[in-house]
Formats: sequence, structure tokens, C-alpha cells
Amino acid sequence: MRRIAMLALAITMAGCSTDATGPFGSVAGTYSLERINGSRLPYTFSNGVTLVSDELTLFRDGTYEDVSEYASGSPRVERGYYENNDGAVFLQPEFSSEEYQGSVSGRVLTLFVNGFTQTFERR
Repeated sequence: MRRIAMLALAITMAGCSTDATGPFGSVAGTYSLERINGSRLPYTFSNGVTLVSDELTLFRDGTYEDVSEYASGSPRVERGYYENNDGAVFLQPEFSSEEYQGSVSGRVLTLFVNGFTQTFERR
């Protein structure tokens, strides 16, 4: 009987480890930046720099990697740590005291970074 209970628990836990996002689900996965402040990419900032693409990967171990591609051809990679609290997401870059906040709803991750609203979609 004990083995059956343990097997049932293992099957139930395996069913819970899907990649569902949002409150109480895993947010791990790769997200592509779709919009900044409501505008589609490419996005040109006031300093003339144009962001062509950005992919944010949230790993199951609580780390992340963000790869940004610019029109100049120079990529930028940022790594750090993240926390998911019931769909509220907090990112802490590895070499910075800044913290970025956001939220996940379904396949959409919204981050607030330096006055910009970034909208990502999970691939």
C-alpha cells in the first residue's frame, strides 16, 4: 500500500512540473521581447541606439540569461538571478545592485526596466 501511495505521489508531482506559467506555475523558459512601451521591435532609444531583438531565458535553477542584439551588430549578454512569487517576477543582474520587477500571465512576461515597459512572449 505504501508503494502505491508513493507512486501516486510521484505521478502527481510529475504532472505538476509542467511549464505552465503564471501564479503557482513555473516561469522557466525562453521569452522573446515583442514590445517596448507598446512599440514593436526594432526599437530606437532616444540616444540613437536601436535594439533589434532580445531573448530572456529563465532557467529552472533560478538563474537567467538575457541576450540583446543591436543594429550595430554588437550583442549584449546579461546574467543574473530571478525569483517568482506567485507570478510576480524579480530579476537581479549578477553585477548590479539594480532589481527589475515584472509579472507573468500565461505566456506573457512584462518587465519594468529603467522606465521602460518590456513585453516578452514565451516561445
